[in-house]
Amino acid sequence: MQFDLYERFEEALNKYNMLDVNDKVLVAVSGGPDSMALLHLFWRWNKNRVGVFHLNHQFRPEAEEDAFFVKKIATEWDLTHHIMSYDILRYLEESGETKQQGARTIRYRLMEELRQKYGYTKVALGHHADDQAETVLMRIVRGTGLTGLAGIPAVRNHYIRPLLCVNKEELINYCNAFSIPFVIDDSNKSTVYFRNKIRNHLIPILEKDYNVAIRDHLVKLAQMVHDDDEELEERAKQIFTELELESAEPKQISIDRERFRALSPSMQRRVLRKGIADYKGDLVGINFEHIEELRNRVVQPGTFEMDLPSIVIIGNSNTIVFGGYQVRSEWEPFELNIPSTVVLGRYKINARVYSINELPQRQENAEDYDYQKLVLPLVVRRRQPGDRIEVFGAHNKKVKDLLIDHKIPVQLRDEIPIICDQTGILYIPGVRRSEKGRISPATREVLRLTFEV
Repeated sequence: MQFDLYERFEEALNKYNMLDVNDKVLVAVSGGPDSMALLHLFWRWNKNRVGVFHLNHQFRPEAEEDAFFVKKIATEWDLTHHIMSYDILRYLEESGETKQQGARTIRYRLMEELRQKYGYTKVALGHHADDQAETVLMRIVRGTGLTGLAGIPAVRNHYIRPLLCVNKEELINYCNAFSIPFVIDDSNKSTVYFRNKIRNHLIPILEKDYNVAIRDHLVKLAQMVHDDDEELEERAKQIFTELELESAEPKQISIDRERFRALSPSMQRRVLRKGIADYKGDLVGINFEHIEELRNRVVQPGTFEMDLPSIVIIGNSNTIVFGGYQVRSEWEPFELNIPSTVVLGRYKINARVYSINELPQRQENAEDYDYQKLVLPLVVRRRQPGDRIEVFGAHNKKVKDLLIDHKIPVQLRDEIPIICDQTGILYIPGVRRSEKGRISPATREVLRLTFEV
């Protein structure tokens, strides 16, 4: 009897309510056995409602061959396909993210753009049971809480993962049984990445010397914790609603401090995480130590102000306020004199011109421009609809996308002062500078723009 995964695939779709009959699915395909098996399963499900997404990250010499392979298969299987290429390394230089973080950021952004543009209702990803086991073990080694032990979710918003119940060996067997071709990414063997160390070194040791079924146990642990965590999160949402107060500022979120103190420490942490996530849109940059320090400040008497990544929390006598920045809306666009220092609410901008021979060492919060290449006067303004910036080594980029990529809270995006010359944007402080005014060997005078918060 031929080895087949289709029944288990359908069971996962039904168990987690992943799809409706009218859904249109974008399948992320690298060309490896995991994603090729996933694509074939969706092809069997309904090839007329499936599209293929492949991103060439330009990391490896073989990347172009992989892209050609995926395009060839999609064409042979009569599937709509979106084969894209992106200079991730250039993006990393500009964003400061790690290689894996940057690749993930771009992948998800492009998938979301395709989803909205072409009407896909779901995006399917090829994470499998071995990925789940590795993720849980990685988080245990690094340190995690209950939510981290829940591992990779089967469903999150538009994203679905129907293969979390299937291991890598089974996916390869499926590909072989149905003569599905695939490519092998040798970078998965590299020990540079933490996940690869877990996969190629730690798990084999645990299997050999401690428990041959360690992967299965980690996957079961993730499922049990996920179920418990989901129920606790629902309870935390209910409690948060009960504690929420009317805020003095429309962009802020406030809850009752006294009633918060009556909660268990576990529920206090969940309520604080929800308040932060609701205000800034995510929990990026927020760790257990942040939450625990904040919780301790809240339960102790007295007022406080705590500055966390992209958010300030203020403790008053009776309330906890998320988003305590009192952003100013009074300032209008103005010409930036040179030299000058201006303060706009919580932002401070300094502009000064130096001779190239007297230019001091540049700090991280400053950018340098060839003064002669700029078209004066400079103007400071807020962002405008349709704003684009010519970023280093790339084409024009939407300011909106940059602010999203840098996890700038929605409430603060309109408050960031943007510095322009008469031809366009020069600098979005704390986010990105423009290609305009690039320093060259011919530069004689340098404009330095320094930004402080």
